[in-house]
Amino acid sequence: MNLRNFETFYWITRLGSFTAAAERVLATQSTVSTRVRELEQSLGVKLFDRRHRQVRLTPKGKELAHYVERLLELTHEMRERITPTSSVSGLIRVGVVEIIAYTWLPRFIQVLRQSYPNVALELEIALTAELVEKLANGSLDVIFALGNAPNANYACESLGAIQLEWMASPALGVPRRAVTPRDLERWPFITLNRLSYHHSTIQAWMKENRVRARKVIVCNSLTVAAKLVEAGVGLSLLPPLVYRREMAEGSLQIVRTKARMAPVRFSAIYPLGEFQPLAPLVTRLAVEASADERQAGKTKPAGRRASKEIGPRPAPG
Repeated sequence: MNLRNFETFYWITRLGSFTAAAERVLATQSTVSTRVRELEQSLGVKLFDRRHRQVRLTPKGKELAHYVERLLELTHEMRERITPTSSVSGLIRVGVVEIIAYTWLPRFIQVLRQSYPNVALELEIALTAELVEKLANGSLDVIFALGNAPNANYACESLGAIQLEWMASPALGVPRRAVTPRDLERWPFITLNRLSYHHSTIQAWMKENRVRARKVIVCNSLTVAAKLVEAGVGLSLLPPLVYRREMAEGSLQIVRTKARMAPVRFSAIYPLGEFQPLAPLVTRLAVEASADERQAGKTKPAGRRASKEIGPRPAPG
């Protein structure tokens, strides 16, 4: 028996297939099958019922699964206390929303490389709904996404918040006066797809302010949405922090309304009770990187965030 065989067994039971486990442990499917056979031979029992297409544990396999989880947790605790940080290794699959990719993600990657040089990082940029789904099915180990954890089975650490604002191009012709939510009905609204946090936030704002959009344009990328806004196609909810340059150049402008959006909160989320020792480690680094970004934003020289605005600036709060 060796630890690698136990880890492979764990990921087969966690992900539900030999193929998915092979990808997770960076091995071929034949290697995974060999490890399972070795484990079965050393224990003298069958761990999987091979009469079905889907992976099914035998009674002994189910019994072993509990011991394996405890073994891997103890192994992780031992390594964390004894092994030098520079020696920590493994693969971590992280899902990230676009806004984070454009703000503090580079800082996070830099700190991860410095802190854990032997850790391999795989990144996936997607909408929150897709990231949550992939976290649930084991395709991702941790996500940096909008909102909170889907339920109590996940750890959730705050990554701060970011302000979103209605933005438009000067070419769109939004009047330079006080703008009410109902004033915006005459222009198209640009949102991300209907399963996105972005779309649901806009819909909730419209409902609360009794706004009926004459036209809604849906896309799957914040970058595309911003480009459409910049081209004068319509309005959208965008993070000024990301589009400082376009605002300074005058190609994007903030549209101030009396009904301002609340800041959008981000979280690092990963499953509880699973053997993925790197998840809490990278979460801690993400919390630090996001805090550094917010602090840097507060200390930037005056004028760096200057922008042209449409309508009066609302009172604080």
